[in-house]
Amino acid sequence: MAFSLFRKSRGPVDLAADMVGVRLGERLLHVGVGMPRAFALLAGRAGLTGRACAVVADAISAKTLEAAAAREGVFAEVFTCATSLWPLDNGSFDVAVVDATWLLQSRLASAVMPELWRCLRPGARAVALHRRPRGLALRLGFERRHDASREARLLEARLESQGFSPVRLLAEREGLTFVEGFRAR
Repeated sequence: MAFSLFRKSRGPVDLAADMVGVRLGERLLHVGVGMPRAFALLAGRAGLTGRACAVVADAISAKTLEAAAAREGVFAEVFTCATSLWPLDNGSFDVAVVDATWLLQSRLASAVMPELWRCLRPGARAVALHRRPRGLALRLGFERRHDASREARLLEARLESQGFSPVRLLAEREGLTFVEGFRAR
């Protein structure tokens, strides 16, 4: 069909929400600001029977996530405590979405990974989400080759070093890289 070339894609926010795949009743932990609207969509999918929490580094980031949740009409708890002990119970989450910029920085990763491990229940999964900036040339299809695989390998190594297993690259699309790891039982 000739017009299928001009069909608008759903975009990276919807892709991120679909790739993480939160189900009704699951408990979601979001680490870092990442994609605020995707966080709000995921919190909505967890529903009233689930729980949606976020941990961010500062008050501005907290306001950003709270505003996104309010726009989507969902309830989410946002905590400001980037590298210290998070005010969350051990093993209390089913799914975690981690802004990969936190994991790509050694200093932040060494503080975040033990807390992430502590807060996830055995068998839970963590999805590291890395977003690359996309300019006009990239959006027109003239995407410059980016070594996303190097970043994906680093994210896989960070998750594996904390004990997540198996760890795999889910996808690289729309300027997003998804790496998933499961907390060992």
